Parts: sequence; structure tokens; C-alpha cells
Amino acid sequence: MITAQTFHYPVPPDSINDRQERIAYMVSHFWDEQSISDTTNFQSPRLLLDYLYLLKQEESNRLDNHIKLFVSLACKKEQSFERILFWLDQILYDSSSPHYNEDVYLRLMTEVIASEADSVMKLIPEERIKMMSQNQVGKHANDFSYVDRKRKQHRMYDVDAPLLLLIFNNPDCSLCLNTERALNINKHLQDTMNRGVLRILAITPDASLKDWKRHNYPSNWLVGFDNGKAIYKQRLYDIQRLPCMYLLDKDKRVLLKEADYGRVCKYLSENTSLFER
Repeated sequence: MITAQTFHYPVPPDSINDRQERIAYMVSHFWDEQSISDTTNFQSPRLLLDYLYLLKQEESNRLDNHIKLFVSLACKKEQSFERILFWLDQILYDSSSPHYNEDVYLRLMTEVIASEADSVMKLIPEERIKMMSQNQVGKHANDFSYVDRKRKQHRMYDVDAPLLLLIFNNPDCSLCLNTERALNINKHLQDTMNRGVLRILAITPDASLKDWKRHNYPSNWLVGFDNGKAIYKQRLYDIQRLPCMYLLDKDKRVLLKEADYGRVCKYLSENTSLFER
């Protein structure tokens, strides 16, 4: 990774001893007009990753002020700003990124919309905010209808389960198949399904009905097909890639969104109380 030689990391003065105050100082002084103007600082995401690492350690009530300062500087330097938005998308918005963080990304994009940036630069942030406003963690997930193998119509909200793992998939997707196999041999998940704590609903939002019918899903899964492709057409879910998983509670509130197999397993291992019944 390349780090521009002209960039100098901020060093808090010795008079600041408190760790949180030292972090606040570093975040506040991380960027200046010169460092933002130098496009070589954004040839790679390294400096932004370092900045975001510090930013995420800051107290929540201070984040917006730091972000406002950063965006107000960046939006005045169009060449740099374009690269910054690109990397923020890759780092924070892409659900496959190890640094995926919808809260920080949403705060950043909200500030971009409020900034003096050119209106063209705001098009993608506006679309992102619109999609992220749906199915937020802690809020109710969007309902939708689907048909089962007997062509009987159902609604997602009618699935009765303490926990529902909603999986958007495609029968021709090799990663979907690998995830399906991993879930099917995960003893912990299978045990919770056998005890009636967890149910899996696999939905195919965009594929041929013939291919979907031909695919053999695990027998203890609920499977459905979006016959009218409403999930994509009405943009009910921000499905960045397949498979895409959402973990919902009994009231269909989102516990985990835009997840992959690893994130689902990690979340469930860290929240074992969810499996108590």
C-alpha cells in the first residue's frame, strides 16, 4: 500500500494525557487542506482506513462534528473527493468489506448531501441513503410475498419463528451453494432449528422458475420464489450480492443485515441468549 510521503500523522501534545482526548485530537487534526488536496494520499485506502479506525473509537456524540469538518474540507477538492467517495463505498458500504459499517457510512453520506459538493457528486450518496433508510437494524424489515413449490402464495411476516434467517439466493450461484452446505452442516444452527428456535427462509428474487424448481434445498428450510420480482423492482432490500442474509427476531425486526455466513455465525455466537427458549 502507498502512503504519501507528504502526509504527517497528527501527534497530540504531551499536555493531553487522557486517551479519549488524545484520540479526539488526532481525529480533529488528521486532515488539513494540504493533505486533502494531495491526490496521492488517496491512491490507496490506507490513510482513510487509519482515519476511520480513529473515528470509530471516538465518542458517538462527537462523530458528527468530526465528519462535518472532514467533509467540508474534502468537498472543496473535487479530484480528491471523488476518490474519497470511491474508497468510502468500498470500505464502509460494501457488505463484503471487513470494515463494513452502515452507521458511520450513513453519517458521512448525510454530511455529503448537506455539503457544498457539486450536485453530481451527491447522486450516489442520495441513492445510498434512500436504500439504507430501509431495513435498518432495530427496525421492522420490509414484508414481501412469495410462492412455494406448490405455487401457494405466502408473506414473509406470516413465518412464525423466534428467529428467522432470511437468505436471498440464486440456484445458479456457486457461493450460494457453498453457503447452503455450510449452514446445513453447522451443528449449532441445526440444533436451534430442531428446537424450533430458528427457521431459515430462502428466497430467490431473480432467476428462472425452472432452475429454482430443479434445485434441491435442505428439507428443513422454507423456500420461496419472488414470482413478480417485486423485491428487486420495488427495491425492498439492498441486495448487494448473493447470497445476502438478514437475521430477524420474532417481530421481524432486523438483528443483522446484508450479512454473509461468517457474520451470521459470529453474531449468533456472541448473542447466545437469542437461542434460549
